[in-house]
Amino acid sequence: MTTNKVIIDLGAVRHNFRQIKTLAGAGVVAVVKSDAYGHGMIPVAQTLEPEGPTYFGVFELEEAMELKASGCGVPILIMMGILAEQVSAVVDNGFTVALFQKAIARRISDAAQQRQTVVPVHIKVDTGMTRLGVTWADLPDFLQYVLPLKGIHLKGMFSHFAVSDEPDLAFTNKQRERFLWAVNESDKLNISFDDLHVSNSGAILTKKGLDFGLVRPGIALYGSSPAKMPSKNISLKRAMSFKSRIVQLRSVPADTPVSYGCTYNTKSSSTIATIPVGYDDGYNRLLSNNGEVLVRGTRVPVVGRVCMNLTMLDVSSVEGVSVGDEAVLLGAQGKEEITAEEIAEKIGTINYEIYCSIGKSNLRSYLYPAE
Repeated sequence: MTTNKVIIDLGAVRHNFRQIKTLAGAGVVAVVKSDAYGHGMIPVAQTLEPEGPTYFGVFELEEAMELKASGCGVPILIMMGILAEQVSAVVDNGFTVALFQKAIARRISDAAQQRQTVVPVHIKVDTGMTRLGVTWADLPDFLQYVLPLKGIHLKGMFSHFAVSDEPDLAFTNKQRERFLWAVNESDKLNISFDDLHVSNSGAILTKKGLDFGLVRPGIALYGSSPAKMPSKNISLKRAMSFKSRIVQLRSVPADTPVSYGCTYNTKSSSTIATIPVGYDDGYNRLLSNNGEVLVRGTRVPVVGRVCMNLTMLDVSSVEGVSVGDEAVLLGAQGKEEITAEEIAEKIGTINYEIYCSIGKSNLRSYLYPAE
C-alpha cells in the first residue's frame, strides 16, 4: 500500500458551495470538470447534489457520460460544446450543451427531430476571452440562424470573464457590457433565456455579474481564490491535502551531495529524510531546492532535485524525527500550513495546476460531511 495520501474533505466542498450560494444570491452551475480540479468528480457531485445546484458543469461529453452513469440527477452542461460525431449521444442522454457553431446546431436539430425530442442548449458568447464561442458582435446573425431550427431549445446563454481575478476590473466591466448587449439583442428577437451566467469564481468574489440569475464557480468550490485575490467576502475551506511518510533517515557530514546532478551539498552535518513522492505524483520538479514540507509541525526544505518517485528533505531542525513520521506537502500540520497558492508562487504557476496535478496523480481518500 502506498504511503502517500491525497485527502479530500467533502465537508469543506459542501461548506464552500453554501457560502457561494449565499454570497451570490443566485443559482449555481457547480463546475466539476477535470475530475473536479483533481478532487474527484463523482464524490464531489454526489456531495453537492442534495444542495441543489442548477447544473453540473463539465468540459466534455466523456465527463457527462461518466457523471450520468453514477446516477446524477442534476442537469449536466457540457461547456466545451461537442463534435459532430457526438451529437447522437447528447440527444440520447438529454445533456445540455454549449452551442456556438452553425453546423453543430443543424446536426442537433436533425437528430432531435428524428427522435422527436428537444435538446436544451446554452449559447456560448465570446465577449473578449478569444477562446470558444460566438463572437459577441456576430451573435445576432447566429441567433437568426438557430432560431428557426426545430428540436433546439434556446435555454441559456453564457460567457467567461478573462481577468475577473485581477484588481483592475476595466476589462471585466467591458465584457459584462458586451454580455448585456447580447442579452438585449436576444430580446429583440423575442428570445428569453431561462439561464444566464457569466460569473466565475473571481467574479463571484468581486461581486461582478451576480445579477444574471446563475453563477458558475470552479476553484472557489474547492476552497481557493483565483490567482492571489483575497476571499474577503466569503469564508472558504481548502478541501485537499497531500501527505506522505518518511521512509529513510540518514545522518551525513558537511559537503555531501544530494540527488541527481549534485545540485545541493549539505552545508554542515545534516539529517536527510527521504519521502516516496516525486513528479510522477504531481509534485513538481521545479520544487527542487525550492519547496518546503511540514514534518512534526516544522517547515523543512526540499534539498536536491525532486526525482520521479522520491524527494529528499533536510530535517536537521526537527527534534525527535523518526522513520514513519508524517510529511505534509499540501495542507496543515500543527500551526503551519502549506497552501496550493504558496506552491504555485514558488514554481511560477497557478493554484489550479497544483490541485489538478496532485489530485489526479494519486489515490484519494475522502472525509464525508456529517449529515
